[in-house]
Amino acid sequence: MSAGNVLHSDIDAFFASVEQLLNPPLRGKPVIVGAGVIASCSYEARSHGLHAGMPIRDATRLCPGAVVIPGDRHVYASHAAKVFSALESFFPHVETHLDEAYCNMEGSGVPPEKLLEFGRRVRAEVMRRSGLSVTVGIGPGRMAAKIAGKTVKPGGVRAVSREELFEMMTPMPVGAIPGVGFATRRALEKFNVRTVGELRMMGAEALCAVFGVRGRKLYDLCRGIEKSACEEREIPGSISRETTFHVETSDSAEIEGMLFYLCERAGREARRLRLAASAVSVKVRFSDLRGDEKREVLDAPTQRDDVIFGAALSLLRRLLGRRANLRLVGVAISGFSRDSGGCQLDFFSHGGEQRRAALYRALDEIRGRHGHSAVVAGRSLGLLALLTRDCHGFVLRTPCLTK
Repeated sequence: MSAGNVLHSDIDAFFASVEQLLNPPLRGKPVIVGAGVIASCSYEARSHGLHAGMPIRDATRLCPGAVVIPGDRHVYASHAAKVFSALESFFPHVETHLDEAYCNMEGSGVPPEKLLEFGRRVRAEVMRRSGLSVTVGIGPGRMAAKIAGKTVKPGGVRAVSREELFEMMTPMPVGAIPGVGFATRRALEKFNVRTVGELRMMGAEALCAVFGVRGRKLYDLCRGIEKSACEEREIPGSISRETTFHVETSDSAEIEGMLFYLCERAGREARRLRLAASAVSVKVRFSDLRGDEKREVLDAPTQRDDVIFGAALSLLRRLLGRRANLRLVGVAISGFSRDSGGCQLDFFSHGGEQRRAALYRALDEIRGRHGHSAVVAGRSLGLLALLTRDCHGFVLRTPCLTK
């Protein structure tokens, strides 16, 4: 069973656990991290029915004794790095995400009867190095490992075989399968398919007729068959920056200023990773918690803030058709290719592209040395009268984390 196995590590109640680690009196207490909505909450808070995405005003009504903390993404990232470093001491290939990691066990030589013992050893080393609790799942593939871990959260260790996975998944909702979101669930409900077991009753041809090439993947996944490799993720799927406003607003200058700032942050990260994006997405959420999102494919891959913002602004204006205050705005760039360090020159540009690239390099160098707040530019200048700043930039209500 060890050949091709994957170990999945998931930090338990990540943001809240870091706050409890840094402030021991918070241990055992209901802790909420977030502003406007819950980004993370401790298991003590979850026992009161609280969960990520819940408005904090509702959460404090359900759990009046909860401690609410705005959060600091830089602190959380540094603690996640300690967890990932501990995992890298066991595995040559670790694929990391915000609070979880997939570790390729191929060639580890761990026999089936020793998998649980090995998982416990990994978990103990993570705790020793980081002080954080993780749940560990082991199985024949990424999906198997993640599902195994979900059954023993928080702080458990479980290893499953392909046969055990098949049996476990049968009564689960189809949403337990990776990649099955709201639209796919709604489409399956038209065929009275709500569980994995019911999904298995559909043949490969029927699924392909409904979902195209994804249908074949669904056919395999619902049977526990997975072919995706676990490897270090050099190119992220997307880079996103979003925030909840301190006060819900319909002020177009404030909204567009915030969008400009978020595009700057996304573009800077793309340049740091030497990536060029071919698509831009914008999401919004209104005061009644209704939201929407639109995406646009660019004419050519870019890492320029002005091009990203131009596309994002066009999308934003198409999204703001309701008479309601805006609660949240976010931007994401995706469809990455490696940037060679050069740029495609237009025949009539007269070096404009080169000058723009040099400008961004200079801005990134200044901000890298003195903090993002060292230069405030463009439409985000209007935010100076509305928001406080620290060395990392404007202090936002919602941490902006790279996906």
